[in-house]
Amino acid sequence: MRQFIALALAICVIAANPGPSRAEHAKISLDVSASGEQATAFVDQTPPEHGKNPRPVIKARAGEPVKIQWTLTNIYPHKTLENVVVHFYVARQDKVGQKPTPDLGVEANVVLESAFEMDFKPGAKAGARNTLRVDRPGVYLVRVESRQTQSDHEHFAAVDLVVEAEKP
Repeated sequence: MRQFIALALAICVIAANPGPSRAEHAKISLDVSASGEQATAFVDQTPPEHGKNPRPVIKARAGEPVKIQWTLTNIYPHKTLENVVVHFYVARQDKVGQKPTPDLGVEANVVLESAFEMDFKPGAKAGARNTLRVDRPGVYLVRVESRQTQSDHEHFAAVDLVVEAEKP
């Protein structure tokens, strides 16, 4: 009987203290539209840099308008996230689903890049809408990410954009 009580007590202690957990601080959505289609990505997290979820893929023709809209929200109910950097970019990569993110230090890779720093009060949102045209066929990563959240991880959302040659 003592062994049963000890086992039950141990199970209760483990259940009450499930180990380290990661508090989520951001919700991100990213919509990419082209050729009458839309791909939507939701929040993923680093590490690893490429995240844990597969990225949605959308195709477009070279020179065609690609519409991008994203929103980042602080979902902490009582905490302001101070000096958070929100980084958005579209950059050429080698293949769909590429694990390492593209090298943004190579100017030829970057189609569009922006970043800003702000404080996010509880429930605060930031977002942007962009329309761009990519003239060079290839595979591109569209990504919005948080940085400097004073957390052990960061959040992002990403979509792979495949740009095909124009029809002759």
